[in-house]
Amino acid sequence: MEMHDLRQLPVRLEIAPTESGLGFALRVLRANGIKFDKGMRWLGLERHRPLDRHAVRRIAWALNVDADQFGARMVTPDPDGGKGWVRLAGMRFRRQVATNKLYAKVCPQCLHEHGLTRLSWQLRATAGCSLHGYSLISSCPHCGQMISWNRPDIDICQCGRYIKAQASAPVEQGVQAWLCWLEFMLCPDSALPSSSLLPAALPHLSIDGAFRIVEALGLCANATQSRRWALSACRSPRGVGAVIERGLKRLMTIADDPGVLMHMATLVDQPALIRIAADAAAPADQALAWWLIQCMRSGLDSGNASGRGRHNGQLPLFVA
Repeated sequence: MEMHDLRQLPVRLEIAPTESGLGFALRVLRANGIKFDKGMRWLGLERHRPLDRHAVRRIAWALNVDADQFGARMVTPDPDGGKGWVRLAGMRFRRQVATNKLYAKVCPQCLHEHGLTRLSWQLRATAGCSLHGYSLISSCPHCGQMISWNRPDIDICQCGRYIKAQASAPVEQGVQAWLCWLEFMLCPDSALPSSSLLPAALPHLSIDGAFRIVEALGLCANATQSRRWALSACRSPRGVGAVIERGLKRLMTIADDPGVLMHMATLVDQPALIRIAADAAAPADQALAWWLIQCMRSGLDSGNASGRGRHNGQLPLFVA
């Protein structure tokens, strides 16, 4: 099959509300007896860069699915411009937060029970499964290789074995609430998590801003850990989950007492906050990042948090 031979596939499937675009493409190609790698070349579906509007419509037509539904589930260029910004599910993300990368991360139980890959799994911010409460996996339990999109079926690895769950410790309560919040943001029909387990600032932020701020706060476990080593330690979903857990706890601690920021300056990835303050997905992301930076630089303590040290329009993000 060549791109000039593009035609509408005869077996039509319905795309699920929470399904990823790549997972849907894999299901449709499989239902029509086409291998994923061959189908990708036939569709011209490149993953090293966002899909433009024309590519989305061409691929959606061939897959026999509504172009708007499919396009919302694929990483596409941000129409508002800006280098490094993309769109997914109608939201702005930095390219490294929302990706169509070669390898996938999955919840084996979801694959077995629903036969679908969730849209949220394409976000770096998704470290676990909101339904089952365990970390996602990115490597096959049988062959040990990274799980590729180019596989025989949704729940089968390239090695030919079913992708099955291994015994694993559940994610922390705060991380579970975070995962439920992500699902709610992507699909408002999902259950809204308990607000008592999440920072009060979260409802004001975009997914991109919330994750990047939480990551900046929780990246380093201690003051002696270098940023480079910390980044290498959080490449797996479980590693990202540990960063999210620390970041959420620190953000909630800051909300209770902004003065602790003076003691967190050596733990926080300040360059990451500076980048958010300079260019963010939403104004609230920018405001909170700027407030955190100013608190660390000015030595704001809890005694003057409601007085001269308070920056109008930003501290209420913590207490709203």
